[in-house]
Formats: sequence, C-alpha cells, structure tokens
Amino acid sequence: MSLTHEIYRKFLHFLLILIPVAFVVFGKWKTLLILAPLTTAIVSLDYMRRNNDKVKNIFNQIFGIILREHEIDGGKLCGASWVFLGACVNFFFFKTEIAVSGFLILVISDALSALLGKSYPSQPFFEKSLLGSLAFFVSAVVILISCGIYFDSRFWFYFFGIFCVFFVTIVEARPSFIGIDDNFTIPIIFGSLMTAFDFMWS
Repeated sequence: MSLTHEIYRKFLHFLLILIPVAFVVFGKWKTLLILAPLTTAIVSLDYMRRNNDKVKNIFNQIFGIILREHEIDGGKLCGASWVFLGACVNFFFFKTEIAVSGFLILVISDALSALLGKSYPSQPFFEKSLLGSLAFFVSAVVILISCGIYFDSRFWFYFFGIFCVFFVTIVEARPSFIGIDDNFTIPIIFGSLMTAFDFMWS
C-alpha cells in the first residue's frame, strides 16, 4: 500500500475515536446498542463478498482505496471488521478506563506507528520498523497516563499499564506471532492483561 493510501486509511482510522467518546458520553449500553448492529452489518457484508462476486466488486469499489492487498480478494475479513469486532468485545467485557485506553491505543498508536514507519524507514524491529514501534510505545504510554488522570485511576493502572503497553507493542510489531489481525488483538490483549492485573491488585 502506498503512503498516500496509508494516510487516507489512517485518517479514517482516527475517526474511530468517536467510539470511546460515545462510550464515555452516552454510557456502555447505549453505545453498544448502536455498535453491535453496526458490527453485525459490517461483518456480514464482509463475509458475503467472499461468496458473491457482485457484493465483492461493490465492496471493493467503495472501500478499495483503504483495503490492503490481502484484503481485496475477500479471502479474509478486512481490518474494519476486526476493528468493530474488537470494539464490541472490548467495551462489553472491560472496565471503562481499561476499554477506553485500549481502544485509543489501537486508534492512535497503531496509526502513528504505520505512518512514521512508512514515512521514515528505519532498521527492522521484528516485522515492523524500530521507529514505528517506538512511536507506538511512546504514544501508548501518553494515552495510558492521560486516561489514568481522566478516570482518576489507582497506582496499579499506571504501574502494570506500562508492562501491558510494552507487551502490545511487541504484538503490534510481530502480528504473525498470534496470527489474528492486530485491530482485534491490540485492544483485547491489553484489556485482558489489565483486567487480570486489576483482579490481582484488588
């Protein structure tokens, strides 16, 4: 994917910030009441294009500019499906401060990692670039601290949060390790680890 397409893709990616904003403003259940049907529609359409060339062609004409090469043929779910599936799981199961932090890390840190990694090539770090992974980690720490302050989180949130950020940075840099789209794994792994630490600390 060219840098121009990546920028356009990540611009749309940034609009996903509206999901955690809605979660904070309107609450869990009102947000999920909209998010769940929307996710069902997106995933259903994505799945249908795998078996219907007409749907596939329409889908690719509309979203082709933001699809990666492996997503165009319709053999696998596209990134948007994984984002919305991850959002539903994330905001349904995890506490507000954890869910919002994890999803903002996906939206902001993952986008910065991709844009900087492509704009300024550096030495490789697993399957990504060192600069991209550094941008991911630093921005994720800033998000963690900002969310912690906003939600008036306890000490454990910051202390264990740094470890969780480091772990998801590795996951983002080496997606083949788990084999599932990082639009899903980043918020879910972050949320699962943070929830486990929350139980331990409580």
